[in-house]
Amino acid sequence: MTSDSTDHPEESPAPVPAAIAATAEPVQLEVGLIKDDRVPDDMVCMGTYRNGRLVARSVLSPEAWAQIEEHGFFDDPLQVVLVARVAPPGLQCQLFAMVPLPDDIEPENDEADEPWSASVPSSSYEASVGSDAGSEEDPRVAPVPLGNIVRYQRDRVHPDNLPLETADVLKKIIEGDASEVVDRALADLLGLEEEGEK
Repeated sequence: MTSDSTDHPEESPAPVPAAIAATAEPVQLEVGLIKDDRVPDDMVCMGTYRNGRLVARSVLSPEAWAQIEEHGFFDDPLQVVLVARVAPPGLQCQLFAMVPLPDDIEPENDEADEPWSASVPSSSYEASVGSDAGSEEDPRVAPVPLGNIVRYQRDRVHPDNLPLETADVLKKIIEGDASEVVDRALADLLGLEEEGEK
């Protein structure tokens, strides 16, 4: 009546399904550093704003922030991409800006990519977004992670359709009528959930 897991060594946990939504047109975003005592001394916190509203936060290295400032990555409108998966407490999402790479940034990018991936809890999503965009877009476009977005299960509007739910979350972020919790990103990234709840 019991089954031995060694009987099926080839079996592995099924990957968690993910959905991707992207803005049809580039949108204007603004970014700036935010003071947050939870951020380690050797990192900085970048806030992303849409029409003056804070929509996401991310933790990145000072070198990554300097690169953003130097090249003016957010001076022009950018395509925004949301990657979502079903996970407690409802929907866990990651927000990205698709940034065109300047000509003076060569694809010797093994080390250059690290500042971005260091601020993403699961770099597999970044790879997923990058490969998906790279099939149709200029390959010199890189996903810059903006932060995590959480939609609670009670707030879901398409509980049985992950792609529709993902598109709805992105629409609410861009248009400003969001029930998402953007500040959870820092607690998740830094392992400070318990401190954040105090």
